[in-house]
Amino acid sequence: MLEIRDLGVHFGERTLFENVSLLMHPGHRYGLIGANGAGKSTFLSVLTGEMSGYVGTLSWPSDVKVGILKQDHFRYEEQSLLDTVMQGRPALWQAMQEQQKLRAKGEFSEADTAAYARAEAVIEKENGYAAASEAARLLNGLGLEASRHELPLKTLSGGYKLRVLMAQLLFSSPDILLLDEPTNHLDLYAIQWLAGYLSRFAGLLIVVSHDRAFLDEVSTDIIDIDYGTLKVYSGNYESFLSAKLQAREQKEKELGRQDKLREETQKFIDRFRAKATKASAVQSRVKMLEKLDDIDLQPSSRRYPSFDFEAKERSGNITLKVKHISKTFAERKVLDNVTFEVERGDKIALIGPNGIGKSTLLKIMMQEIKADEGKITWGHETHPGYFPQDYRQVLPPDKSLYDWLSGFAGDQPETRVRGLLGRMLFEGNVVRHKISTLSGGEATRLVFSRLMLEGGNVLVLDEPTNHLDMEAIDTLAEALQAYPGTLIFVSHNRYFVSEIATRILEITPEGLQDFKGTYAEYLEKQNVDHLSRSQLPRQSQTVSNEKQQQQVDYEARKTQQRRLRNLEKKIPELETRCQQLEDSIASNDIALAEAYANADANQQEKLLTRQKQLQQELEQRFEEWESTESEYQQLLANDEV
Repeated sequence: MLEIRDLGVHFGERTLFENVSLLMHPGHRYGLIGANGAGKSTFLSVLTGEMSGYVGTLSWPSDVKVGILKQDHFRYEEQSLLDTVMQGRPALWQAMQEQQKLRAKGEFSEADTAAYARAEAVIEKENGYAAASEAARLLNGLGLEASRHELPLKTLSGGYKLRVLMAQLLFSSPDILLLDEPTNHLDLYAIQWLAGYLSRFAGLLIVVSHDRAFLDEVSTDIIDIDYGTLKVYSGNYESFLSAKLQAREQKEKELGRQDKLREETQKFIDRFRAKATKASAVQSRVKMLEKLDDIDLQPSSRRYPSFDFEAKERSGNITLKVKHISKTFAERKVLDNVTFEVERGDKIALIGPNGIGKSTLLKIMMQEIKADEGKITWGHETHPGYFPQDYRQVLPPDKSLYDWLSGFAGDQPETRVRGLLGRMLFEGNVVRHKISTLSGGEATRLVFSRLMLEGGNVLVLDEPTNHLDMEAIDTLAEALQAYPGTLIFVSHNRYFVSEIATRILEITPEGLQDFKGTYAEYLEKQNVDHLSRSQLPRQSQTVSNEKQQQQVDYEARKTQQRRLRNLEKKIPELETRCQQLEDSIASNDIALAEAYANADANQQEKLLTRQKQLQQELEQRFEEWESTESEYQQLLANDEV
């Protein structure tokens, strides 16, 4: 169990979060979410001990083993993939190395025999004779086939080296596992495998991810960093979304009810303050106001960039022709005779596993590299805009944000450039900062500001969501849905593909599959899910008993609201009647004084009778008004209102 008490992290005058107290238990898998910059990585750094400048306390079990993904592949460059993974258990690895060294000596001394036996005991304790096959299974699951297991780590690309280190971490069998964006550099098959593996993890898992599908498959709980604190929600990401929305709406209702109660109570106090007969009631309400706690409705730390893509010119009906494209790298053919046409208005998702040639095909389209065979032909009046996967290559680090973007503005005014930067959440003096200071998400938004400025009628996007938070992914998806031009994109984000695509091109070892329809329709036809069926956009998971309960709740709310409307109408009527009675009593008092002055006994008797009747009715109406207002306030406090 991990216990956190009164945790707070401050950077100067800026507070990331404070007064955080959590209990996290083994067997729970916590998805850690929040806006970029909200403090997710900082929180993990606190847990791993990499950061010490915080307040509060963390309590770990004394013998707990914490696993984190370290990007220290340089120390393993000359070692095989399998050996690198097996070093995840240092005691086992040292024992195996000790035995190997002793066997190489040939003849054993008495001391050698004792050392060999000690090493053997460690190997048996660590289940060492199954270790190699376990390590191999981990590598296979992460997309590294058996033929590569004996190759040195230096033969792999950076993304595949991280997969080996991920396998090493999982092999270490930690009690607590901390993962920061583990799906980066993984293709969809490896993501699915990792999600399945982690969903069976018996320890305590805390994982940062912007992949909704991954969080839904893995998480038993969500830790949300927002409003200056951390809050745990039970359930996966979809459950969290609903619970957080309800909690926010409830708090807004509470604030509205409190404001209305203050207003109504103050109105009562002001009205009856001078009446001696109401002094007790007035004082009671004054005390009630003093006891009301202020409801703190803090602003969310989540910020939403505003994407808006225009197609300044209309392209021809056929925007792109791809004919017989083939490409080979180091005797490995990644594209083989790929042929298709793109029509104006298509929104094409290019899908398939890593290494199949998706990014290569986009680079050939954009003339970043040349095909070995085949031809790319852009249609009439097509003006493509390109978001490369290695987007940093288009961003000069020493230029400021404003200077870089204004270089593509042509005759467009400065206000246009500043406006686009503002929409991408770059405001004030930030636009004069150097590009080298930007985070991954910020750099991604800057590249998109150029695409919006240029107004191309074709967008070619290669993994555009890799560094975006969920809020940016949502708004980007909405903007691309509304985009009037043509879209060709690569993504392993299942939600993103499902929201946008109107056509699916899947590259497989057997060739290209072309389906003209949405991803949901593609799944229905193919009965295959490369991206996970559980993540079709906004697909309802509601079962029949939930629907029945919703109907009951709906009817109850209708009844409640009808009663509220009646009370809202009745309260001002009673107030008006009370005022009329008070005015009548005042007039009657004047008439009674005149009757006494004139010694008119008959008139005095009539006016006294009238005064008694008016006073009795006023008391009745006043009591009715108080009870009506009390019922109204009680109903307002009801969650169903």
